[in-house]
Amino acid sequence: MTNLFGKLELPVVALGFILAGCSGVQEAERNNDLFSVADARHVFSVGFRNISDRFIKPVSLRKLSIVGLSGMSAIDPTIVVSEDGDNILVGYGSEGRITLSAPGTGAGPEKWAQFTVDAIRSVRKGSETARAASSEQIFEAVFDGSITLLDNFSRYSGTDKATRNREKRSGFGGIGISFRQVPEGALVTEVFDEAPAARAGIVNGDIITHANNQTLNGLSQHDISKFIKGDIGTTVGIRLERAQIINPFEFSIRRERVISPTVYASRKGEILHLQIRGFNKQTAHQLSKTIVAARRAGESPIGGIILDLRSNPGGLLSQAIKVADLFLTHGRIVSTMGRHPASRHSYNAHGTDLADQLPIVVLVNSRSASASEIVAAALQDHKRAVVVGSASYGKGTVQTVIPLPNDAELILTWSRFITPSGYVLHGLGVPPTICTSATPGSVSDLIGRAVNNEHQISRLMDKWRYTAQGNDRVRNELKSACPSSNLKSAMDGRIAAYLINHKSIYRRIAAMSPAVASAEK
Repeated sequence: MTNLFGKLELPVVALGFILAGCSGVQEAERNNDLFSVADARHVFSVGFRNISDRFIKPVSLRKLSIVGLSGMSAIDPTIVVSEDGDNILVGYGSEGRITLSAPGTGAGPEKWAQFTVDAIRSVRKGSETARAASSEQIFEAVFDGSITLLDNFSRYSGTDKATRNREKRSGFGGIGISFRQVPEGALVTEVFDEAPAARAGIVNGDIITHANNQTLNGLSQHDISKFIKGDIGTTVGIRLERAQIINPFEFSIRRERVISPTVYASRKGEILHLQIRGFNKQTAHQLSKTIVAARRAGESPIGGIILDLRSNPGGLLSQAIKVADLFLTHGRIVSTMGRHPASRHSYNAHGTDLADQLPIVVLVNSRSASASEIVAAALQDHKRAVVVGSASYGKGTVQTVIPLPNDAELILTWSRFITPSGYVLHGLGVPPTICTSATPGSVSDLIGRAVNNEHQISRLMDKWRYTAQGNDRVRNELKSACPSSNLKSAMDGRIAAYLINHKSIYRRIAAMSPAVASAEK
């Protein structure tokens, strides 16, 4: 899978790790069991190979190693790395200096991984601070250094952070609640539908005071999570207090795989408001279930849908495609293009319109990024929705997640995506057809301006599509036509409701979007 991150977070590419040839026991250099040479060589080899092969632009292995070693200054600020011809010089402390012979031209990631480990070993002999650092601290320092050669969306996530990333994407063993820390323990703020906690009768406002007979009093949010979460299939003993109830409840709950909800629905009259807060493995499924249930449950039929993507930082590319596919019957959803052959894809719609051609208004702001921009652009380009708000963030790149042998992750930018109408979204964003951040006015004022300026808006949309990616001046001018705003303005919702209730105006404004670039192949 491939992942999109807002400022963010996306899917995992299955990779075979490159195994070191020698026994970790035989080749380990340990100081207080903190650093293993064989393990380090393995981790750097996998990391350097994937950066070299998969990052969207070519990167020199030599630079990855040298700049990575310079990152050791985060551990010992006296460490300085420089080049002297083919040699690499590493200085540390007041007088320490090492001269290392670098691998020759054409050397692969295994050679540069070995060189990096040799340099670290040498530094550790002379730097007490580096010698006291754990393997994880060294991996973080070196990869953080190497990542400075890449882009703002590529990063290294250590073991703990990588575990949390995987939980957000794919779920975790738990009981299905959100909570915030209070002095007594965990105050339940949300109970996930159909999760173990819901079946056990836990409700919002309950306070969990003990987990497995361990008091949660005074613990941090992170520590409370560690007690409540656990392996799928195991049980956790819960004691909780509830307002107006004198005696606490005690019971056991079997943990299940829990994937945090990302879709929140409400209905006002004939309008279904769907807020999507991110894109994880269940987003499209949850959205589909919500729409089907809403259309069956209401006494009156649904007249239209507001799809609220404001401040949605993104998530899984696959889920963005599936969400757009819920509303499109044919045509291109998005294309991706990168240096690695596996990063080049075209994704087409091939389903039925779950909303059955009901009007859709998509709300975006400057914090709508990545996967949310894919959905907004696809629906806008196919004239399936009207986009309202301010220009979106403009994160038009796709990240792939590389698992490392130490259970950490490298998140690497490996492709850019192209909208159905043919523009590269990166650095530009999705243009609202009705902009609410440029000039103030009432609902009728803003809609009236859009209708009266129909030709001007259509020209702007065309210019948005045809301006070359490297033309930063014009792209900045385009984006300034609808200034960035991170607000969730109430005006956005009022305009959306007006359009849904006035179908002829909705259709006229939806038609202002540019034509799609090519037919489905």
